[in-house]
Amino acid sequence: MDTRALALASRFAYSPNARGYCGRSSAQKAFIHCIKNGECDGVVAELSHFIVLHPYLLTIAQAVGASPFDYEVIEAYWLGNNLLNKITSADYELLLNAFETQGVAPWLIAQLRTRWPSHFIPTHLFQVLHVGVGQASGSVPFDIHSINECAVRWAKVEQITSTGDVSVRSARIMQKGGAYILKEDYEEKLKRDACALTTPVAGSWVALHWGHIVKILRDEELANLTLWTKQTLMYVPVFSSPHTQVQSPKQ
Repeated sequence: MDTRALALASRFAYSPNARGYCGRSSAQKAFIHCIKNGECDGVVAELSHFIVLHPYLLTIAQAVGASPFDYEVIEAYWLGNNLLNKITSADYELLLNAFETQGVAPWLIAQLRTRWPSHFIPTHLFQVLHVGVGQASGSVPFDIHSINECAVRWAKVEQITSTGDVSVRSARIMQKGGAYILKEDYEEKLKRDACALTTPVAGSWVALHWGHIVKILRDEELANLTLWTKQTLMYVPVFSSPHTQVQSPKQ
């Protein structure tokens, strides 16, 4: 297995898992060892228990003829890359089939069949907006706060205080009528523990996910995340689901 690929997946999977939203509680130790030490034994097994992440990796891999744990496949889901240009709306069927195999609730799969997308962009943001954050696991409400917490957003680090708190200017998703729009200069303040996975410096561009700075972004990664975020917002309309029920966090 490509440890670089598994470390990337671990970075983004860490935060929701730490909150009890996705995967098993045993994943934390595996993710940290992989990120910090490059020791990634057990990471694939842990990721296979993520109720939506795993089906997306399988879907992208099947659509483009790759392994679900190839670096480019994992990168396509979390940050976007050129693999997404090979995906068609017909490949949405692959995702629904993978959801069924993974054990996603039948009522949700049936609902998703009635909302076949004109453009299927199998990124994390597509999951957050089209399927709906919290829909598959029942762990959080589907609202604009949860959307922004769960979405992978880019931010520029403005200041790091003596206590380790971080001020950033971020991209933030907002709702305007029946569409989602982007505000790209949103001021946020993050607590010291937001930097558990990486050490940012003032002026750096970073990826945010569930209150953590999970990665310092290279120029190409920032460009891809920006491009595919805007593409997804263009094609995924606002919807509401009356069936969402918030349950106890999944372990």
